[in-house]
Amino acid sequence: MPHIPDDVLASQLDGKAPDFWMLASHSCTVHARSFDDAPLVEWVAIKVKKKPYLPYLNALNPRTLQLEIAAKQIFELKIHRRVWTSRAVLPTQHRNVTVTLNDDQRRIFSFWISHAYNRIAMPDALVERLKAEIGRDGMQGIAMLVDEFLKRNNHMLASAWVSFNPKWEIQESTEPYEVLFRFLTKRECARHATELHAELTEMLGVSRPVSEGLFFGGAEVTVLQDFTMLDAEDFVRYNQHDWLSIGEGDEAPAED
Repeated sequence: MPHIPDDVLASQLDGKAPDFWMLASHSCTVHARSFDDAPLVEWVAIKVKKKPYLPYLNALNPRTLQLEIAAKQIFELKIHRRVWTSRAVLPTQHRNVTVTLNDDQRRIFSFWISHAYNRIAMPDALVERLKAEIGRDGMQGIAMLVDEFLKRNNHMLASAWVSFNPKWEIQESTEPYEVLFRFLTKRECARHATELHAELTEMLGVSRPVSEGLFFGGAEVTVLQDFTMLDAEDFVRYNQHDWLSIGEGDEAPAED
């Protein structure tokens, strides 16, 4: 796009124009009647890859998102690869009508870009207890197992959710947090919910005290439509990188 200065490309995009630009601004901004009310629009750079990297799907990573557009056509977006231009350039640009996002992909993209600003910080004490490599019962840390489950099955899931109580830092190591997980299948993968739940239970076990400071309230895989507004009051979207020290060095392997 000729409206992006060369120095911006050099500093933010390694000097190379991306494969595509995605217009990220809200439609109210794009169509605002007064130019002065919304003089700028935002663009996100897209790199096309051939293979998906499962931890980057479904907005689990707040810094990198992948969207499966078609076979061997994976859109990869990075939260820092964004630029602003004058809204006046829009009439000079031509929309690509052959490559579009479906409703689910637009929903995932909207959540991902907003989540960069409203991520929920988990209490440090809870993070440490969840990531412990060996619990009292000899099992690997709950969060490590959850991340492994997601790496295996993220392509069949619409979203992942976590509930934890209390919401604040606990100083006393013997005072427990209670944590629960919910995983929702995509509508087209609903038939796999039972087998996914069985796999999850085999990995994590059932509701139980893990240590003096952690009570695991259980984990469940259900179909998307079974998650209610009441559930949403207690659960928040699970994001692997909301855990301060989990997922470090989680980079996609280089493509051949």
